[in-house]
Amino acid sequence: MEYYTVARIKLGDYHFYGYSTDVDYETAVIHYRLASEQQHSAQAMFNLGYMHEKGLGIKQDIHLAKRFYDMAAEASPEAQVPVFLALCKLGLVYTLQYLHDLNMSEVVSQVDLDQLLGPEWDLYLMTVIALLLGTVIAYRQRQHQAMPPPPPARPPQEQAQPEAQAQPEAQAQPQAEEAQQ
Repeated sequence: MEYYTVARIKLGDYHFYGYSTDVDYETAVIHYRLASEQQHSAQAMFNLGYMHEKGLGIKQDIHLAKRFYDMAAEASPEAQVPVFLALCKLGLVYTLQYLHDLNMSEVVSQVDLDQLLGPEWDLYLMTVIALLLGTVIAYRQRQHQAMPPPPPARPPQEQAQPEAQAQPEAQAQPQAEEAQQ
């Protein structure tokens, strides 16, 4: 079954990128959807989320994109970091779209990210977020390594034995003093 999933995703990729065929987003959606629904493939769900986000081959829908991204994160732990990055980018896009819908066109027109950062601004944003995430992870690992290990807990039997040994010694001292007198 795993090979079937990989084959479906590969077919979707061939149609999405136009490898050995024309670019056909609608056919790519069909293959990704089959891999997503039948085999619960996180990669297929992520790809469907991206296609919903951009409106490639299907109607653009940010809410469905978020749903597919969330499903991908639930399907595989390996997908959590890419999904986090995609959701951060999606949140920024959604915020800008919301501001635009509020007739704040003057503010939004001044924040045209394509003109400000170039057509690949989303890649720059994802790179910055990835670097921030890597910094946080590295900091937490160093913090975890710097903490000294907790002292090993002694079992209750070992704690009772030193007390038992101390009592005979305390009783022995008065007896020794009496013997000396």
